[in-house]
Amino acid sequence: MGLLFDDNSREAKEYGTYPIQTRYDVPVESVPGQLLDIHPYRDNDGIEAGANLLQALHDVRIRDGRNASDAHAFEIWFDRGQFSFRLYAANDRASDRFQRRTTNTYTNSEVTPRTTGPAFPELRPTDHVAAATLAEERHTFLPIRHHNAEGFEHGDPYSDIMGEMLTLDDSLAVVQVVFKPAPKDWTENGPNGESVGDVATDLRNGEVAGFKDPLFWLGIRELEERDSSSKDKEAAKIVEQQRGEQGFHVNVRVLAASPQPREARERARGIASMFAKYYNATSEQGLDHHPVKATDEEMQQLLVKMFERRWIDRGMILSIDEVAGLAHIPNKDIEVPQIPWKSTQSGSQIAAEASKDEANTTDVATDQEASSDDGWPTDAAADSGED
Repeated sequence: MGLLFDDNSREAKEYGTYPIQTRYDVPVESVPGQLLDIHPYRDNDGIEAGANLLQALHDVRIRDGRNASDAHAFEIWFDRGQFSFRLYAANDRASDRFQRRTTNTYTNSEVTPRTTGPAFPELRPTDHVAAATLAEERHTFLPIRHHNAEGFEHGDPYSDIMGEMLTLDDSLAVVQVVFKPAPKDWTENGPNGESVGDVATDLRNGEVAGFKDPLFWLGIRELEERDSSSKDKEAAKIVEQQRGEQGFHVNVRVLAASPQPREARERARGIASMFAKYYNATSEQGLDHHPVKATDEEMQQLLVKMFERRWIDRGMILSIDEVAGLAHIPNKDIEVPQIPWKSTQSGSQIAAEASKDEANTTDVATDQEASSDDGWPTDAAADSGED
């Protein structure tokens, strides 16, 4: 067993491995939705574009008074020596929208439906599997760190997350973010019927501590109270500012597999601990990682959820900006090998760039003829690359 000491929970986390007994080969034909391959162009807006994409994909379906929206997924695979990025659309209509929106938002990136091949990296009888799930440390209305709140001090967290995913050529690692659009009243009707106003009031009164005690969730122990700190009072303002924002119900899962049990453990806990490290906000909200027990029942249940991209209600609701930090297409800032970058621009973009360059050349020549100053113009129109 592998042990990881967690500074937040002040307890040891035990990562075990589960020996695979049979081959798990999930063909794309066997899943109800559509799996999309993403080949990112290096020069894109990364997390910021991810927020724009998620906003375009937020499509809530209410049926008989309940949220009947489909759950979709974003995934990063490191499958025996190669990174790949996937979007899972739960139905054909969503697949079409995902393709159009992704190529519009991430200009020059390529999105193609996967018609053959695996819908999940193959697990072999020689593999040992280790896994973890992620949960918030405090009430879900307290935001985790994201690009529009505090920002990421050391750049895109994917640099270290994907660095931890790098494993042996006969091994693999998967990060899966399942997201389901939340109704517009999510900030007024959260877990246990609470509103952002309720949580903000509790923060000002010092009544929102860490939520990691399982006895609290079972209704056995009352929520611990503490003196309201300046951080909590500032957090109360942030919580209230979420009114009107769009949100998603989210599950985050991490899986690693290797013929070497120690490698599987190290990769699973390394990846999960990077999420715990980089998404902590000054309000003490962050992500805590929970190893999946290496029992037949627990691991089999996890594998089914990951294969099916199944969403389970864990009371984790995140704003679009929060989800974007967890699920986005990376850009050239990520200096990790084995990323399948798309090296060429699309034809329409090349034509647009050529037209812009020609127009700029004409403008410069005109300016030089009309001016006695030999210097270049100080301001030139910048092409954002967005449609």
